Amino acid sequence: MRERVKLPDFNRLWANRVERSTSPRMADDETEREFWRTFMGRKSGYAPDTSSRRVLERLLPVFREHAVETALELGPGWGNYTLDLARLCREVACVDISRDVLDFILRIGEEQGCRNIRTFHEKWEDFVPGRTYDLVFGYNCFYRQADLAGCFARMDAAAGKLCVAGMNTGLAPAWVRELDAAGGRVSWEWKDYIYFVGVLYQMGIDANVVILPFEKELCYPDADALVRGECARCAPDCVDPETAREILCRHFTRGPDGCWRAAAAYRSGVVWWTPAARG
Repeated sequence: MRERVKLPDFNRLWANRVERSTSPRMADDETEREFWRTFMGRKSGYAPDTSSRRVLERLLPVFREHAVETALELGPGWGNYTLDLARLCREVACVDISRDVLDFILRIGEEQGCRNIRTFHEKWEDFVPGRTYDLVFGYNCFYRQADLAGCFARMDAAAGKLCVAGMNTGLAPAWVRELDAAGGRVSWEWKDYIYFVGVLYQMGIDANVVILPFEKELCYPDADALVRGECARCAPDCVDPETAREILCRHFTRGPDGCWRAAAAYRSGVVWWTPAARG
């Protein structure tokens, strides 16, 4: 494609970030499976994130406009959107590298009366759908996809009417930047919806984008817990605890109950497009 606007290679920029990650989950499939095995072991039931309700509210008119009746979801996690899709569609298929994730999805689906969910225990990179679905959907599930363009191309090929990709994103709060400046070598989530838009643009796809603002409250029972919790983002022994305490206590407020609280802003980037072969 001849680009209307010359831009850097967004797919390569994204890949560089994935490759530079120090998390063993990025490259080791078994470590990723073990993470979800442990995580799902702590999940007791269906409890979608609050932010997912607003995202869904924004997307429902889009799903109805495209008369979505079948859906393929990659990386369903703890089912923030899966049961909503199952209630909207006559059939939902979920693909995930983790058997524990899929077993959880089937269990909560059964508990909620959604028996139209089927699962595929495969990596998205290796999955061959064998058919198209009206909707191909993924949210907060792209962190291991080094080849984002390839991922989106597979979504595009499997979709009959609509593709949706989304993620939560946000700038680091002031105290995180100050901890980093104090030598903390902070690990902060760098992935951002702008990569989605850039990659799709360079694939020749003009995507629709909506950004939804959110805010969450961080709460710690005491100052020691505050320092431990926020310094978990730092490399070990890289920031003096007293320096960290001084920084954090300037940004967090102690309430009458003794708890330390602060608000952190983040956003949800929702991107959708009509599959190239059917647009």
